[in-house]
Amino acid sequence: MGEEAVIASEEAKATKTGIGRIVANTGWLLGGKGFGGVLSLFYLAILTRTLGVAGFGQFALITGTSQAVALIVTFQTWQVVIRFGSRFLTGAENRHSFGRLVGLCTLLDIAGSLAGCVLAFFAIRWLAPFFGWDQELAHNALLFALVMLLSIKSTPTGILRVENRFDLAAYAEAIIPIIRLIGTLIVWLTAPSLVNFLFVWALSEVIHAIGYWLLAAWQAPDILSLRNLPRAKQAVRDNPGIGEFLLITNLGSTFAGMSQNIALLIVGYFVGPTAAGLYRLASQLSVAMTKISVLLSRAIFAEVNLVRAQQGAEAMRILFRKASRMLFITGGTVILVVLVIGKPALFYMSGPEFLPAYPLLILLATAASIDLAGAIYEPTLLSGSGARTALILQACIAALFITMLLLGLHYFGATGAAGAMVIAAIVRLTLFGIAARRNLERG
Repeated sequence: MGEEAVIASEEAKATKTGIGRIVANTGWLLGGKGFGGVLSLFYLAILTRTLGVAGFGQFALITGTSQAVALIVTFQTWQVVIRFGSRFLTGAENRHSFGRLVGLCTLLDIAGSLAGCVLAFFAIRWLAPFFGWDQELAHNALLFALVMLLSIKSTPTGILRVENRFDLAAYAEAIIPIIRLIGTLIVWLTAPSLVNFLFVWALSEVIHAIGYWLLAAWQAPDILSLRNLPRAKQAVRDNPGIGEFLLITNLGSTFAGMSQNIALLIVGYFVGPTAAGLYRLASQLSVAMTKISVLLSRAIFAEVNLVRAQQGAEAMRILFRKASRMLFITGGTVILVVLVIGKPALFYMSGPEFLPAYPLLILLATAASIDLAGAIYEPTLLSGSGARTALILQACIAALFITMLLLGLHYFGATGAAGAMVIAAIVRLTLFGIAARRNLERG
């Protein structure tokens, strides 16, 4: 009975600080992102009805190119801040170590954004003829990419999450949809054009980044200080394995990002802006309707690192089991919601010319729901010793996805591309599930 009582106590503690905190933090993220998801339906309606399928496709290709470049060159420093900073939350000396870690991550953010600007210059020059961009549109696409890449916010995002200030992160996340809705309305009523809409999107990214830095500085002024930048070298010695983790998470995010932005660019490259427009709208709607998937994943990543660092392996196993059950139920519910409201949402938001995007929406939402069901698997690997395993799996899945994507495009067009997403999601769920459970068994 004594041992059973201890196990019951551990389960209760893990539930309170694990599932309970995941749900609470996801609630805060959903407050910001969910609010943004609702507003996005309004500004996407204006955008799609004003620009049409082909015009919206060009808009999507420009923003998608910038996002793809960002995925390739920028470090996922928010994950680094959480993974290594979770050990340094209390104590004066620990806070100094945390500050040095943040200084290192800030420098990496700057380096990544500058490298991205160079890559964007050459990428846009190469892609412009294939996407049908004239010199002026290519110039505007480059300006948009530069603004987006220089709007750095990964490190302050990690600070707010590891400090468990998901409420402040929710306020920061609400900035983008508010700016975009107001800006879209102004442009629509005054001078509706592709370039003006791009300006609104760029402005929202700048203000969003400023908001994150200000909120992080207000929450943790002791660690977010310029004096920590020259001490960044010490952070490498403070955190053994940080270099490998940085490389792995950066490559892993690049491989994972292929399933969204790279897919959009390939659709635009081989099929054209109209197909890209339909694919992008379906993708945007599926993201809006399955937003909880991304939010749960972010809250879970913070929580599994805190639980592993502060409570140990057994509490981590309990959290894993409870979260897995919750995620499978949530994923099934989400896909049912999309099946019911997806087609009416497309029709009333963007008009009948966008209805061909409905099959894409169903497929992409299905893929997102499958990813939701396994949202705890990758964070579990990254929080422990499975980062290298996660990278290998991401690389294999990315290779499979690109192969299936090209075959799908050849035989079925944009619908085939969306189908490739579903196949990749099923494989990802299976492989990451097996790897995460083995990682937990090893402690």
